[in-house]
Amino acid sequence: MDSLTHLIELYRNSKKVQHIAQILEQAADSDVPSRLELKGLTGAQEAFVATGAYLNAPRPFLFVATDKEEAAYLQNDLQSLLTTKTVNFLPDSFKRPAYFDDVNATQVLQRTEVINRLAQSTAVGEVIVTYPEALFEKVVAPQYLDAKRIEIKVGEAMDVDFMVELLVEFGFLRTDFVYEPGQFSIRGGIVDVYSFGNEYPYRIELFDVEVESIRTFDPTTQLSQQKISKINIVPNINTRFDKSQKVSIFQILPKNTVVWVRDFENLLDRLQNCFIRAEQFAEKIRYEADDEIKEIFRDRAFIRPFEVVEDVQLLSLIVRQSLSAGSEYLKNTEGVGKFQKIEFHAKPQPSFNKNFNLLIQNLHENESSRLANYIFTDNEKQ
Repeated sequence: MDSLTHLIELYRNSKKVQHIAQILEQAADSDVPSRLELKGLTGAQEAFVATGAYLNAPRPFLFVATDKEEAAYLQNDLQSLLTTKTVNFLPDSFKRPAYFDDVNATQVLQRTEVINRLAQSTAVGEVIVTYPEALFEKVVAPQYLDAKRIEIKVGEAMDVDFMVELLVEFGFLRTDFVYEPGQFSIRGGIVDVYSFGNEYPYRIELFDVEVESIRTFDPTTQLSQQKISKINIVPNINTRFDKSQKVSIFQILPKNTVVWVRDFENLLDRLQNCFIRAEQFAEKIRYEADDEIKEIFRDRAFIRPFEVVEDVQLLSLIVRQSLSAGSEYLKNTEGVGKFQKIEFHAKPQPSFNKNFNLLIQNLHENESSRLANYIFTDNEKQ
């Protein structure tokens, strides 16, 4: 057993992490959402605690970091620990969070991919990491996404003319070669489609009207990536659905989902800031924005802070920061468990500033205090 696996097992078998898993299991059995406040965590320790809790009691986990940068670090930590599980990252749709001038096509694709995975998943529990600005945008309800999904299977017949009509209706653009989501091309018996729900485009090869093979390919090199037997093509979730078809992401999560929020007050503050900025941006949208941004703002499918407070009542919640008086409603809602505190008493690693004598001294002090030292690095030469 390597050091990382050993450390994960230590967390998984610790009494406090097992207590967290036990509380989550009891909440699932009783249908009463649990409330936990974790105190004394530092650095990446939250990722170890969450990994141990997940391995003890697998269920959907939604992590809400304080901002996009912190979310990226947390996703990286969790993916390093949950090696057999895909840790999904749910971004916002724009190049800069809470700045609505420019849409980021890559992030729109990633966002669609996560929602599509959540709607289609048969796994025990999906793990998603996000941040307030990404939660601000509503997502398409699964039943409407299913209605707009095109399914293609190897061995089945495909009417190319009908497929073209559907793709155009879904907002896809016909091109000579596909290189970004929302495009398709037809060359003889080959149909390339770049869905908004997949990282790579699909290449569908036909024998007469029958689908002979399907594979993903790299649009830059044209090299095949993976053979698959069935695909689902979904349109742009930002522009092909109206407000009535969109909901808060909390409303499409399974009932046994656990929401981990590092700072609930920060979440509400940043959502309120997003709402104010969106209202201000909407005033000038008629003159300065491009068509896709106008579509996004057409219905203002955004989440207000009080809606988040209402939505999390139905799910188990774990927080890192103490809740202030402003969240009394969250703390005292009927039908949910009261907040239980679990203290970890961790200390941050001292700053050595490349002074190896201080590092060695600290390691010896740990050993004399009967503490085990673990050193991890991505670069063996370090």
